[in-house]
Amino acid sequence: MNSLLRAELRKARATPTIWWLLLGTVGIAVVGTLAPLMAADGGATDLLTDRRLQEAMHGAAAGATLVIVAGIVGVAGEWRFGQATQTFLTTPRRCQVMMAKGVVYMGVGAIYGLAAGTASTATAWGWYRANDLALPLDRSAVWLTLLGCLAVSVLFGLLGVAVGGLARNQTAGIVVTLGWLVLVEPALFAASSSVFRWLPGAASFSLRRQPTDGLLSPGPATAVLVGVIAVLLAAGLRLVERDDVTA
Repeated sequence: MNSLLRAELRKARATPTIWWLLLGTVGIAVVGTLAPLMAADGGATDLLTDRRLQEAMHGAAAGATLVIVAGIVGVAGEWRFGQATQTFLTTPRRCQVMMAKGVVYMGVGAIYGLAAGTASTATAWGWYRANDLALPLDRSAVWLTLLGCLAVSVLFGLLGVAVGGLARNQTAGIVVTLGWLVLVEPALFAASSSVFRWLPGAASFSLRRQPTDGLLSPGPATAVLVGVIAVLLAAGLRLVERDDVTA
């Protein structure tokens, strides 16, 4: 298993898309942090409210968003570039391959989450200093948001692997997943928050401490997110095991 993990880690490091996505993660984190701070119009009183702090530090969620794409690329890319046959002939037990990919992309998620959290914190710190204020890093609104974004980023790395196994088509997997999380789920949640707060995207908002009314509490939200990922991963593994990669 260790050799398989090393092989998957080398593949991830050698994939340029992973590094571009990491760079995009940092850029989005900076923009996502600045936007709510620039919108603040109440001076120090507004900047130091829990809601404004959560909105600002939620820029760290950029790591969670793009790591899904990285996970999909890491799995579905095997089919796109014709590497699946070699991979599964080298390691016939496909379950082990998917497990190794899951571990590696959870690690990628941790890196993305840390990079986004660092960028978000540094950006917020600079903005507060420019306004003669100190970023209150001891406030739970700050560090719980950062920790939540990091946790979701790790879980979304595994979600990307699950979706990649289900789709085995890189473009389709990315378009459908991002379309669901960015367009479909928000529309459903806006229509009925009491019903659609149980969806995985809405659950991730709760875990990331996004200041939105109607979300689940973090405990149930974590259970929902983990459960959905487990189901999708099991389904993806079943399809990968049954796929004829030599066709």
